[in-house]
Amino acid sequence: MLRIPTILIIKAGTTYRELKATVGDFEHWIVKAFPNLPVRWKVKNIPDIEPEKLCSYQGLIITGSHNTLTQPYPYLNGFQRVIEKVNQQRIPLLGICFGHQLVHKVLGGEVAVNALGPEIGIANIQLTLDGRVDPLFRGIPGARLEVYASHTDVVTKMGEGFVNLAWNELTQYQATRRDNFLYTVHFHPEYNAHIIRYYLQKNRESVLRAHLKNPLHIAPPDDALKKIRNLTNQKLIFSNFFRFVIMHDADNV
Repeated sequence: MLRIPTILIIKAGTTYRELKATVGDFEHWIVKAFPNLPVRWKVKNIPDIEPEKLCSYQGLIITGSHNTLTQPYPYLNGFQRVIEKVNQQRIPLLGICFGHQLVHKVLGGEVAVNALGPEIGIANIQLTLDGRVDPLFRGIPGARLEVYASHTDVVTKMGEGFVNLAWNELTQYQATRRDNFLYTVHFHPEYNAHIIRYYLQKNRESVLRAHLKNPLHIAPPDDALKKIRNLTNQKLIFSNFFRFVIMHDADNV
């Protein structure tokens, strides 16, 4: 009989205070994106992680953050120990947006401000050949996928050993995999229409400035707002990750 897995949410940051007061924070959005799944959840802030205790979890999810890795980040060296334990124990991990950037940075990749401008709203991404056959995207029809995106920084060089699973014109590395247990996505499968609409409205002026500088790649914020709606296919990514956690745990019991 399969046991109920415990997944640790590593909280790398917090959302805007006004949004948090109405719909909760990053970790709440992740939990709500797993409806009716038998999971035990634990949440720890990134400075409170004890690498030697990570083996007690069957899966890890690193949240997004408003922090940037283009400037000195106080937990970078400490997080290296986390990734070392993840690799040693082969613990399934999913890094989201800032988590995606952090994992790549620790493993030798590079992060920079996106020269093309911020990507906020609904983005269209293209699966690579590797992405089309990867278990993380099982059930996604075709090679294109609409996702919620909210970032100004991008991974410009992948960390050692990664395979690119998805891309688009603004972001070369939208989803990646290392070995068969470490995944990262630059978009936000935990968002919903309300959340991404708030982010777009909150950053309206910066998106407008980016549009004026780069109208071919950045849509006017009002046009982007009109396209906001609830997306369903990207939720499969969480379900697929959960399925992978279950299978990986069964193989190691």
